[in-house]
Amino acid sequence: MKKQLKQILGLVSLILTLSLLLVACGKDDKKGSSGSTTAGSEKASAADKETVAEMESASSADKESLSEESEEEETETTEIKDKLAEIKERGTIFLGTSPDFPPNEFYILDENNKKQIVGSDISLGQAIADKIGVKLEIKATDFSGVLANIQAGQVDLGISGFAATEARKQTMQFSVGYQRSTSEGYQGILTTKAKAEEYPDLETFKAAELILGAQAGSIQYEMAAKLTPEKNIKQLGTIDALALALNAGDLDAVIVSTESATPLLDTFNNLVILPKDGFNLDPEGMYSTNVIGFPLGEEYASLIEVCNEVIEEAREAGLLDEWVEEAKALRDKALE
Repeated sequence: MKKQLKQILGLVSLILTLSLLLVACGKDDKKGSSGSTTAGSEKASAADKETVAEMESASSADKESLSEESEEEETETTEIKDKLAEIKERGTIFLGTSPDFPPNEFYILDENNKKQIVGSDISLGQAIADKIGVKLEIKATDFSGVLANIQAGQVDLGISGFAATEARKQTMQFSVGYQRSTSEGYQGILTTKAKAEEYPDLETFKAAELILGAQAGSIQYEMAAKLTPEKNIKQLGTIDALALALNAGDLDAVIVSTESATPLLDTFNNLVILPKDGFNLDPEGMYSTNVIGFPLGEEYASLIEVCNEVIEEAREAGLLDEWVEEAKALRDKALE
């Protein structure tokens, strides 16, 4: 019995020993496996980090490249072509004018019985085109249309008896002055002969708060606003339309440049210009000097420079006065 018990205990001890050995081997295998896995994982993690770093580096390079391309595109976009160079390349210069203002610009019928725009301003525009060596193309509109086309850059320049007012300086730029109204001409008032007898001086004229007409967008509108409430001012596109409205009794008076309004007296014999003595609306001559108008922008600097050169050369040669006299000689042919 004791012998059998010893055999059983020995067997149990052997089994326990083997079990412990197997467990120990299992732990070693697991440890080895775990160590291998950890090492592999660390290697993979390092590789991933290198890949991410490479991707970030490439992304940064791409961003720099895109930024450089964007800057180049922006530079190309913002680089504006010099207007004078553009005109030369085009072969044509576009002039905006309102041909209802003799002797500066007005319509006549030529020898072929076709409408033609002539005047001292047109002669100046042609001299500028000749100086540059291009063709002159005239874009005719009413006066407010000329201003709008200049501001929008639809024409290269505008010559239409402009005065350089402070308000206009906010929306366009100007040449040097090229012409003053004659000593006989002034900023005055056109009215009917019947109305003229009612107002012996400017003060009584202002006190009446009359219905006044003025060309849209003109300095005459600014003057009218000093003589009557703005609600009493009617703006029309041309001086001819204003004369018709005055003649029809729709207006009490029209604010005009008398030099341009004088020819209307031949057509409307019941109209009269109030005398310069007492009714000169610009006694200091602030609005008597004409200038060329240009769109805003540095790209017009070289064109303005050329136009100023033409003006000075024409002044020295006496051409400015000559062009005015030639225009006055054609004024009798002006179309109403």
